[in-house]
Amino acid sequence: MPKTIPIALAAHQALPATTLCFLQKVGPLPDSSYICLTSLDRDVEYDDGTGSGLLTYYASSGMEPSQLSASNDLSVDNGETKTLTPIFPAQGITVEAVDNGDLDGAQFITYKVNYLDLSMGHEIMAAGVIGEVRITPGGMVTFENRSWSQLLKQNSVVELDSFSCRARFGSQPIGTGGGAYEQRFPCTYDLTAEWVAGTVSGLGEETVRVFASAELVQADDYFAPGLVRWVTGDNAGLDNEISGYAGPIVDPATDAVVTLQFTTRNPIQVGDTFEIRRDCTKAWAGHNSCETFNNRPKFRGEPFIPVSDVTGLSIPGASSGGLRAGAA
Repeated sequence: MPKTIPIALAAHQALPATTLCFLQKVGPLPDSSYICLTSLDRDVEYDDGTGSGLLTYYASSGMEPSQLSASNDLSVDNGETKTLTPIFPAQGITVEAVDNGDLDGAQFITYKVNYLDLSMGHEIMAAGVIGEVRITPGGMVTFENRSWSQLLKQNSVVELDSFSCRARFGSQPIGTGGGAYEQRFPCTYDLTAEWVAGTVSGLGEETVRVFASAELVQADDYFAPGLVRWVTGDNAGLDNEISGYAGPIVDPATDAVVTLQFTTRNPIQVGDTFEIRRDCTKAWAGHNSCETFNNRPKFRGEPFIPVSDVTGLSIPGASSGGLRAGAA
């Protein structure tokens, strides 16, 4: 596929001897900072013109891109980057950053520049989001470079039939902004009033999955399924899905208990603050369904699709699907 290369840089690449290197920028991270690496043996200061300003691409941890492979069929562009975990100062990808999820879904862009004449501009070699990150005992960090075309393939614009709703809960029409997730066929439900603030008052045996809060007064299963967003503490900025919720008991008095679907990256501590809300089951009827949120006009599914009767099938081992979602 065609791409733009500055004339001066293209002429330099055609020379018998060149002074080229790779620069890779990862971010912005949750704290609005960037991780900048270079394949050169010295630091490079470069402004890529994207509004992030003059950044220093550090050579202390090193950076080695794999052989790049791209196609026009929306397949996953083949690319990885290898670097070392920094010791001091933390100029690179640290174990703490990986454990805290700072790189989850972080954007990246890889440039090729002439380090002796940065005024020539850059050639974009790859761009997208960070995928799987692996750290070996020796301190080698390897992370996937997943291209924008691969993400486009994952989020297909083709609408398929389904019994459950295909919209993301709380999504809004494209172009509305406001920090909400935007989708072509959105849910349009406003989540603002759903969020409830709370503070951790106690912990279960699994301090990375179960915690209690005296500020939650909702009945059993109200927040199941649901979502917890950590505001303060070692997990600040991270979200966790809820698998179970037990409301408070007056006699004897106990606090509400929240059980997470997956473990948090760091142990939960008493005093951590959070926000919690219900989630949609994406079903037409039932607990925490589209009916619960009075949003059936925006249901993005086909709950009344007829299901075949097992008696009409001659396939060994076939079973009847029975009535689904909206059936009585």
